[in-house]
Amino acid sequence: MTQTSTSTDHLQRPHLLLIEDDRDVRRVLCDELSLEGFHIHAEASGQQGLTYTAQHPPDLILLDLGLPDLPGAEVTRRLRELTDAPIVVLTATDALQERVHQLSLGATDFVMKPYDPRELLARVHAHLRRHGRSAPLRIGRFSLDRQQHRLSLDGRDLNLSPTELQIAAILLSEPGQLFSRSSLERQLWPGTPYRNALNVHVCHLRAKLTAAGAGDLLVSVRRGGLALLSDSRDA
Repeated sequence: MTQTSTSTDHLQRPHLLLIEDDRDVRRVLCDELSLEGFHIHAEASGQQGLTYTAQHPPDLILLDLGLPDLPGAEVTRRLRELTDAPIVVLTATDALQERVHQLSLGATDFVMKPYDPRELLARVHAHLRRHGRSAPLRIGRFSLDRQQHRLSLDGRDLNLSPTELQIAAILLSEPGQLFSRSSLERQLWPGTPYRNALNVHVCHLRAKLTAAGAGDLLVSVRRGGLALLSDSRDA
């Protein structure tokens, strides 16, 4: 069984993978990490976690060692072959030998079960900072801070709403590239038609860019879609 947040703002939020076979623990961790602002995906077995990592490399992995299909040591070793992302092991044992073995296989850190949510979140944030994933992403004149959920233009915070920020993040994933309105709608609201809502949010986004003296960066082409330029020279 797979759990994942419904957000598609992959540029806005760090992407975490949880590999945990306990359904209740998966649900609680997914809820806590989603509320903290992370994009969280969960898998219930080692093999599923390995397959997902190969297809969708995460920024950080939370790994339970007591999985039903593969030994924890093998999962850690194979994950490290697939990615250099931090691997935080969730473990119920405090045995030094096990920790040393996991470190030798590529584990980054350990959190003891039962864990304190504050400690877990602090460690996740710390490892993402060290790994460079939490740093603002600079795209031309824009700076996208995923951790603070903020988009700045020339150093000035645009004060976007969550949906406006999501639209801008999608458009900035390919600056200057036209995205059809139907494509944006599918990414913003999967399975639900919200055409009028998109128009309203785009109008507000354009107004905020105009107030910052950069309304020309948001390009609208009739029957073509929308694009966000990272710099006026892109035009």
